Amino acid sequence: MDFAVLGATGDEGRIASKYLIENGHSVLLCGRNPSSIASLIKNKKARFAYTDLNDIGRTAATLRKSGAKIALNCAEFTMNINAMKACLTAGLNYLDLGGLHEMTIRQYKLDREFKKRNLFALLGCGSTPGISNVMAAYAVSKLDSVEHIELGFAWKSNMKSFVVPYSIESIVYELTTPPTILKDGKFKKAQACSAEGITHFKGIGRQNTYCIVHSEVFTFYKYFKNKGLRNIHYKAGFPEHSHNTINTLIRLGFASKEPIEVNKAKVRPIDFTKKVLKKIKMPDGYKEFEDIWVKADGERNKKKIRIEMDCLGKTLKGWEFAGSNVNTGMTIAIMAELLDREVIKGKGVAAPEAAVPPLEFFEELKRHGFKLYMDNKAI
Repeated sequence: MDFAVLGATGDEGRIASKYLIENGHSVLLCGRNPSSIASLIKNKKARFAYTDLNDIGRTAATLRKSGAKIALNCAEFTMNINAMKACLTAGLNYLDLGGLHEMTIRQYKLDREFKKRNLFALLGCGSTPGISNVMAAYAVSKLDSVEHIELGFAWKSNMKSFVVPYSIESIVYELTTPPTILKDGKFKKAQACSAEGITHFKGIGRQNTYCIVHSEVFTFYKYFKNKGLRNIHYKAGFPEHSHNTINTLIRLGFASKEPIEVNKAKVRPIDFTKKVLKKIKMPDGYKEFEDIWVKADGERNKKKIRIEMDCLGKTLKGWEFAGSNVNTGMTIAIMAELLDREVIKGKGVAAPEAAVPPLEFFEELKRHGFKLYMDNKAI
């Protein structure tokens, strides 16, 4: 096989797998629920393997047997370390969708092991982290020094029907975990999901924003501190109807990971909630729009300057089932192709801002329907 996709039976894994297969690649689809990707499994370019990332040894054996050289990890971020260890054992290069702050720090501790095996692990390869990281690198390259970076996402839909915007488990973690921000050159904890006011976003309009936990705060400082970076702030924008629904689920306990007893069996409410939400059908004609944005403040030629980057994505024809999730699942597949073609190169553990050539990557995004802007001018 050309690629292996871990978590292929989830939303993002299904998108990444579909993209790779339709682009002529052979793909090993790894997961636990083949019924969710029945149409993909029928393709001659695809093969399914039941995979449980809790069993690192068996996962590694499955990956090794596939013959693939690159694995895309689209499983929940809590499985990232297990997925990386399986790839180390099997000898595969690795990409994932990010691990938020604390998980990302743990993942970098495997840098030496990946270098020893002459392998590359690229962390955070979706929309954000992912597109946002490459845009930030491009913006910072235009500055002599950078002091402050704000970034995040904002999205909306064409109707006020609740559709889960992305992994409900990740959303709950982001909204309930005190985020780490960089302030005056030091990492500090902020209040979980603190309101940041209303902001106007390109292609989206006015929207409430919230400070949430994200991995870019850690990786940006790692790679840009030598240019003077002292402040990083991540903000998320949700439509009011969606944010209210998610908060209601959290408040009522439906997003809890603490097991409760149901008919003498232990059940995690979040697992029940995920199953229920997956059964909610997307309304006919439903479309989503997203702005992934970065603002970098610094100096150029001893003058203060702000560079603003935006990537606009939307529901694409033929990908209606994905909504704006296509921005994440398709992007990791694009980066995997670039790694396979050696446009992206590296050894050890890195994030996209350190390894992905911006202009080549932007061209791929544009070719697939994304629109990119710097200071309101199309790139």
